[in-house]
Amino acid sequence: MRLLVVEDEARIAELVRSGLMRAGFAVDIAATAGDAVAALEVTGYDAAILDLGLPVGDGRDVLAQARRAGQTIPFLLLTARDTVDDRVLGLNAGADDYLIKPFAMDELVARTKALPRRPGLAL
Repeated sequence: MRLLVVEDEARIAELVRSGLMRAGFAVDIAATAGDAVAALEVTGYDAAILDLGLPVGDGRDVLAQARRAGQTIPFLLLTARDTVDDRVLGLNAGADDYLIKPFAMDELVARTKALPRRPGLAL
């Protein structure tokens, strides 16, 4: 399963990448909203893990643009925005799941494995 992780904090991005790769995922990193949109346009990802607080843009903008472009891959929002309103906004914007930072890597891996899959996709 190939994932795009959109995270602007390099340390967190590398920890997430390492943990997901140990669980058997192939992982690419994008640090900005623009990089994320570009990566989603050219690569057939199976899912995306998306931070909301990005430089020069917001993760919800990336999600909205991907959905407008017909992207149907599952999105898991991974963010420090922890209010009920934030979670509702993210899910209503088209996210498939929402996980609050700080998080346990085991939970992130489990939630990623539980994301909806396209027919025929194997882990």
